[in-house]
Amino acid sequence: MKTIEAALHPTDGYINSFVRNTEKGWWELEVGLPKTWVFDENDKIGCEIVFENEFGKLIKVSSKKTGIVIDDLVTFVEIIIATNQKIAEKEKQFTDKMQEMKGVLEKEAKKFYAELDELKENSFKNLNATFAKGLDKPKTPRKPRTPRTPKPTEAPLSTETVSEETETLESLQR
Repeated sequence: MKTIEAALHPTDGYINSFVRNTEKGWWELEVGLPKTWVFDENDKIGCEIVFENEFGKLIKVSSKKTGIVIDDLVTFVEIIIATNQKIAEKEKQFTDKMQEMKGVLEKEAKKFYAELDELKENSFKNLNATFAKGLDKPKTPRKPRTPRTPKPTEAPLSTETVSEETETLESLQR
């Protein structure tokens, strides 16, 4: 068997008191939890808030049925503690990841705006300088544009060709 201190070690700082409910004949634990922690009861062990303020809440963990021993209540409190510590660790990991991503985004934004500012300052300077140099050069005369000549197509039928074809058709019809 474990000593009481060894059995209660995982709940150090949370269990406030053990109380014997003389009406029902079983033990109840009063447990102090941080305000944001969650808990729930089941069909064998019940939880109810005794007191709550801005720092935390005091809950009563008790048996709903006979046959539940103090060790079961202590184990239930250990589950509440472990679950909320996992939740806190997940929240911390998420917060750390968001901070890291925020830093990366801030660096990208800073780089983008620096490039944008440089582009705003230098683009017109370079273009204006190039344009001004082009104005100083003597203009070379352009060749005048010549109109296009249409491509030759098949020669139109002459009147002689048409009359010959008409005569040939008439002779065939007779």
